[in-house]
Parts: sequence; C-alpha cells; structure tokens
Amino acid sequence: MNDGFGCEPNVPLRPVSKISVAFNLKKSAGSGEPDDKYEEYDPLCTVESVAETIASFGFSVSLCEQDENFAARLQNQSPDFVANIAEGRGQGRGREAQVPCVLESASIPFWGSDAVSMAMALDKLLTCRTLSAEGIPVPFSASFRGSEDLAALPSLFGQFSRMVVKPRYEGSSKGIFSDSVAHSHREAEEKIRRIWNRYDQPALLEEYLPGDEITVGLTGNGNPSVAGMMKITPLQPREEFLYSLEEKRNYLERIRYDGPDTIPPALRNQIGRFAVSAFSALELRDMARVDFRLDDDGIPRIIDINPLPGLSPLYSDLPILHRLSGGTYSGLIRAILMSAFRRSSLDCSRFAREANAS
Repeated sequence: MNDGFGCEPNVPLRPVSKISVAFNLKKSAGSGEPDDKYEEYDPLCTVESVAETIASFGFSVSLCEQDENFAARLQNQSPDFVANIAEGRGQGRGREAQVPCVLESASIPFWGSDAVSMAMALDKLLTCRTLSAEGIPVPFSASFRGSEDLAALPSLFGQFSRMVVKPRYEGSSKGIFSDSVAHSHREAEEKIRRIWNRYDQPALLEEYLPGDEITVGLTGNGNPSVAGMMKITPLQPREEFLYSLEEKRNYLERIRYDGPDTIPPALRNQIGRFAVSAFSALELRDMARVDFRLDDDGIPRIIDINPLPGLSPLYSDLPILHRLSGGTYSGLIRAILMSAFRRSSLDCSRFAREANAS
C-alpha cells in the first residue's frame, strides 16, 4: 500500500540529501547568429527559482551549468539526484538527450525523461509518426531536407490551403514567426529556405489548424495526472493565430491565458485522455507539456509535446497553467520531484515531514 507520498513502504530506499540543478544559462546571440539561438536556455532567475524551491524542502542544492566543465563540476558536486532543466548544447536533434546520457552513464538518478524519449520528442516529425501510429490525432506534416524535396510542394498545396513552416527539431517557438503560415507553394519554399539558412536543419510543413490552442501539463508516471490546462488566446483577435516567438516574447501585451473552466468539460476530458496517451506512447517520465490545436471539426490534435518544459514561475506555460488550475509553483516542483523519487526508489520521508509540518 502506498503511503500517500509516492514511496512504497518495506522497500529499501536510497537517501537523498544533495541535489544539483543542471541547466544552460541564457546568453546573447553572437554576430551573424539568429537572435533566438539561445531562446530555450534559462535566465539565472529561473534556475534560482527551481533551486530555491527544491532547497525549501530541506535539500542541499548546487547549480551545475552544462558547459565545457560540466562533467568535472558534476563529479565535484557528487549529487544524489539531479533536477535537469538543461536543453543541451549545439543544434543537433539529440541535444536534449545530452545531460540524460551523462547522468545515465554515471548512474545518477534525475527527474524527467530518459535520453531516448528526449531525442524522440524533440524531433517533431518522429513524434507525429509515433503518435499517429498509436491512433492519437496529429496534423499532417512533411519534412523538407533539401532542394530535391521542394517538388512536392505544389501537390501539398492542392490538398491544404494553409501550412505552417517550422524547424523540425526546436522548442520555445524557435523558428515559428507571425508570418510562418504559407498560403502557396511559392510562399512555402521561401519560408523553408529561411529555416534551412537560419537553423541548418530540415524544415517541417504542418497542416494549419484554425481552432483554439490549448496546452495541458502532466506529472507522474504510468498513469500521469493532469497538472493543469489552459487556452491560449490572442488579445487582438485575428484570422490566423500562431503562438509564435513574437507572441511568447510579448505575452503580457499580446496573449490571454484562460484556465480550464473556459474549456467545455467534454473537450477537457478528451484532451486529457489524448495527452496521457501521448505521454505513454513516447514513454515519458515525471512531467511533460502537451500542446493542442483544434481542427475544422473541433477535434484536438497534438502539435507539440515537450518532456522538458520551461519552469520559470513568471512566464513558462507549465507553471502558468498549473496556477490557473489552482496549484502553486512549489506544489508543481514538489510533484515532479516526488514522481522522480518514487520511480528511482529514493527516500521520500523528507516530503512527508514537510507536508505534516505545513
């Protein structure tokens, strides 16, 4: 019988006293680099928010930046557990798997998905193929690697009147701009070449879905719990809306976040089921954020799934939707930690004491 705090009694559990927070620190793009090159990296205030919240549970917390000295720093800190928010270095589709690979090779438990799931989820094409194979609704998408692929564009625009052009493996709306919707094969080619030149990776063409954008957060394992849900709406209504880089950077002036009460109960339940199914299909762990758009028939389709969601208490979607659903930032971090501790057979008694004290 579970004790209510995620730990199984009568099972030998490893103690945890030292936790390191692994991260990439946000910096300015260099000359000739895209201004969103480091968009996914975290400012120091976010790293400190995560570290201070974990420390409030009674752990000793160290900061461990993933840079050229990461391995030596990790060895020196010798943590019992790692809270990983590092996005990885470079531009490859395996970059979010870099820190999990290091931690797995060192047998250090950490929160979040393993290296394989991280790499799979970052690649939007492979994610769509996997979810589609599981019967989970996704938009049509196609990858464009080089000039020889462009011949397929006229046929695609015979099937779809509008398509979104985005990088194949990025997050935080990198490469998704307010003008990323293409209405013809000529527009699409121009935007595809922009992706190639700007990010040096394949471009993904995705069917434009005209309905509401809704994002849902999950925590847990096996049958994860919905940590919250919200609808993302532009303050100034427009015919074509994308939750683009410009919108995210100026969310206070351009975006309204509406809590779950604004979403019809039947749709809420449907989205929750699809999100949990996607979490299971990709074999994710501990946390994720799943993004949906409604199609012409009102069916929610998954446009992205992020097993490494931002954790800024101020502007990241997961903490915002959790707060709109009645939760707290501390409660969210606690839920993620508890999920990882339970999965890794780590001692949870500290959390039980903290809960009793409160």
